[in-house]
Amino acid sequence: MKKAEGQILVEKLISRIRSFGSKKLSYAGRLVLVNSVLTTLYNYWVNILIIPKGVLNRLNAICRSYLWDGSSELMRVPLVSWEKVCAPKTEGGLGIRDSYSWNVAAMGKLVWWIYCNPDKLWVKWVHQVYLKGTPWSDYTSSGDISWGWKSVCRVRDKLNAGYQDGHWMLDTKGYTVSSGYELLRTKFQVVSWDKYVWSDWNVPKHSFFGWLIAREALQVKAKLFALGISQDDQCLLCWIAGIWNQVRSSVQKKVVMCAFMAAVYSIWMQRNRVRVEGSLLRPEVLIHQIRQMLKHRLKARLTHVYDRRDVDWLSRVSFLN
Repeated sequence: MKKAEGQILVEKLISRIRSFGSKKLSYAGRLVLVNSVLTTLYNYWVNILIIPKGVLNRLNAICRSYLWDGSSELMRVPLVSWEKVCAPKTEGGLGIRDSYSWNVAAMGKLVWWIYCNPDKLWVKWVHQVYLKGTPWSDYTSSGDISWGWKSVCRVRDKLNAGYQDGHWMLDTKGYTVSSGYELLRTKFQVVSWDKYVWSDWNVPKHSFFGWLIAREALQVKAKLFALGISQDDQCLLCWIAGIWNQVRSSVQKKVVMCAFMAAVYSIWMQRNRVRVEGSLLRPEVLIHQIRQMLKHRLKARLTHVYDRRDVDWLSRVSFLN
């Protein structure tokens, strides 16, 4: 595939984004569309063809632009780098698949076939035309061969760390695209807060906002300032820390996190309301809205709590009563 031919994939993504219509979706809503719609449009081609890097970078750029700006062109600096966004949620990312790394991992199947499937017709052809008795691990491509074969050789070089004596070491069953992608992607430190931030107890748009704050936990003051939360409002962090140290069970931690993210999100929305409309809700009205939101969100889930200690603790939580 040439770069000009890959423009068809780019146009498909742009036309689909235009068909979404509204830019008013929350970040969480856009994240769902990126994972369930945009990436699936080019997933088939990325799995069967070597796509030029320029096309793959453009596909990544469109997905990034839609996530942060709701359009195919990004008009501002993203709040989090794309490399970190593509990390798994357990490592503080959003779990979006990087198209370039996935394409390299998918083409790793060709490398695996040459190592372990000598009976395939294509592999026999490769040995006859290119390798000519040279071991695949020692083969070096020359300058007068096709771009496609050079690309396969580059994929082999990128995946070499996963091979030992022609055997794929990252998976006992042999090479898989997911294990190849795992080798290629950038690794980050595993976080401890992902299961609470992304708990299904939380409102999705609150989870995304909580992720933005937790993503920069070591620089949380700067992040809160960038999001428009003043230093006085950072007393919320003292509140969450004080309660967090008192709770022990998973249920209690999920309730506390749900309340914390709802409160911070509501303060952020008030900041936007002041900037856009010049008006501000009274504190008691805002508190009432948060309490009602939490009651409706947690009501169904709390009916399945049977541990006596959790039931006693929940009966003393003011915003649930």
